[in-house]
Amino acid sequence: MKNYNNPDKGIILIIVLWVLFFLSVVVLTLGFKNRINIRLRSLNNEELRAFYLAKEGINRIIIKLAADDAGFDTLKDDWSKELVLEKDYGVLSVKVTDEDRFLNINLITREVLNSVTGLFEGLQKEELDAIYKRRPFNVPDELKDINLIDEDKFDIITPKGKVKLYDLLTTFSDGKLNINTVPEEVLLMIPGMSRRMAEVIKDRRQNRPFEDKDRLSEELSLLGLTPEQIGSLIKIAKVNSSVFRIKSKAVSSGRSIQKLIEVVIRREEGGFKILYAGEN
Repeated sequence: MKNYNNPDKGIILIIVLWVLFFLSVVVLTLGFKNRINIRLRSLNNEELRAFYLAKEGINRIIIKLAADDAGFDTLKDDWSKELVLEKDYGVLSVKVTDEDRFLNINLITREVLNSVTGLFEGLQKEELDAIYKRRPFNVPDELKDINLIDEDKFDIITPKGKVKLYDLLTTFSDGKLNINTVPEEVLLMIPGMSRRMAEVIKDRRQNRPFEDKDRLSEELSLLGLTPEQIGSLIKIAKVNSSVFRIKSKAVSSGRSIQKLIEVVIRREEGGFKILYAGEN
């Protein structure tokens, strides 16, 4: 007669069940790890593709800038148009900012800095002194770090919305302003410049850009600017641009990866020089 209550057989069954349990756990763990590794490799591949797509955006703009052989630059030039490119593995968008349309905070004279109060009326003399003494700045945003100044004093309201003083400044240009691209707010920071004359300059360049630096004084006088206004403008004006900020953003097709590359380059005879480069 068989003994179905044999304890040895029960122990063996339990051991077998535990072995099967641990084997299933091992299999599930290995499967999970494999899925994670596959996902990580996929993300790494996406990130790599996004990086090279963003880098391609930088190269495309540099090619456009190299092909721009005119002696003057405007915001209608091909390089200034936003570049959008769709590929199977992602979408690229590239924006270019002409740094020569802004005042160089490290190079402007005290006279020009004092005229900033005509636009930013909240700034006082002692606060301008603090800005002047703090120079040189690495980036204009460092104006925020001057404890003496309330950041709200950097605001002006324009038809296009609120503008900050440090958004109208740069640290990369040669100190000259491209009269064909300079925004009205920056023109108004030039000593003696009136809003009416700034609008006259904008209207003129919209229809016909300034092409010759040597004829700039003559052309400004024909627009009705006073000798004082012309003198202030001529000191810091030019008709071409040489420093550009390029922001190239690539988004992977799965939208799980975004890559942004930002560079500031200076166009020189025979090539380009990188002044700043960063990515995230």
